[in-house]
Amino acid sequence: MRTTLLLLLSLCPLAAQTDPAVLTRLLGQYKPAPAAFSFAAIGDQQYGAEGIAKWPALAASINASASQLQFVVHAGDIKSGSTVCDDAMFANRLAAFNALELPMILTPGDNEWTDCHRANNGSYDSIERLAYLRGIFFNTEESLGKRRIPMFRQSEDPRYRLYRENAIWTHGNIVFASLHIVGSNNNLGRNAANDAEYAARNLANLDWIHTAFSLARDGGFAGVVLIMQANPSFPRIADGPPLVPEAGFVDSIYALEAETIAFGKPVLLIHGDSHVFRIDKPLPARKSGRVLENFTRLEVPGSTDVHWVRIHVNPTKPLTLFSYEHEDVEANFVKHPLP
Repeated sequence: MRTTLLLLLSLCPLAAQTDPAVLTRLLGQYKPAPAAFSFAAIGDQQYGAEGIAKWPALAASINASASQLQFVVHAGDIKSGSTVCDDAMFANRLAAFNALELPMILTPGDNEWTDCHRANNGSYDSIERLAYLRGIFFNTEESLGKRRIPMFRQSEDPRYRLYRENAIWTHGNIVFASLHIVGSNNNLGRNAANDAEYAARNLANLDWIHTAFSLARDGGFAGVVLIMQANPSFPRIADGPPLVPEAGFVDSIYALEAETIAFGKPVLLIHGDSHVFRIDKPLPARKSGRVLENFTRLEVPGSTDVHWVRIHVNPTKPLTLFSYEHEDVEANFVKHPLP
């Protein structure tokens, strides 16, 4: 299995490079300013009747801490995989996100477009739903939420006009970037039209990964935070055999490995998808076989676990920039019967 994984990864060189004009604009717009701050992370929420019923308590908990947080990032999946993908659902979620007291940055998940072809989702055309999603949630140069912050969108690059959902922003001495990498094998392998969609978006994502790290390196930033929806099945899991990622994620894993090694400073990847809250170091280097110590993965709680994570950034600790608190929303605890 390990031999298969190494072969897959060896066949995936970086395919895109940052436009120098885009990087020049980013370097002119964003400067590191070391400061301690905190932000919130959520994902895989408003799943079915239970998740929808529990959302108000989750939102209230985040809003209660709004004065202590700079923004909240949402790692995608704004509904369950069996909820209808109609316009009313999108309008409901948009209203919920804009009711948050602080800026909210969303990256799409597979449930809100790739899976919409399913009969229980309404038998929609996935690519049409993606276009609608972009038009609803990413139609300005700002975040969502009552208080908004400006976003630098990948659509500023003429090569990637479609990809408004991919954004870069900074706070303190950290570069943040959202990436449109989703579950369901990143939309690869269903039919020719969706394979073409995957191929174009995959190239955009590889470019955006490289762009974020180029800004961090050339701009002198201390850390990088990436947000995406998919759990790409990183090769290393605790107390288990190596995993072989699905083909739709191999390029992304290769890019993350290469950029993390070149950067040499803390990198945090926030994702959802598999609904298991965890903080670990899942990415080994291919040549050494040893784990990349400066790469950390945070998978947010989700689905029936309707809680959130507070991430602290401490610039006085350059090797351990990030620390974490799982914020329990007591009203959302499951009512367990006695054994």
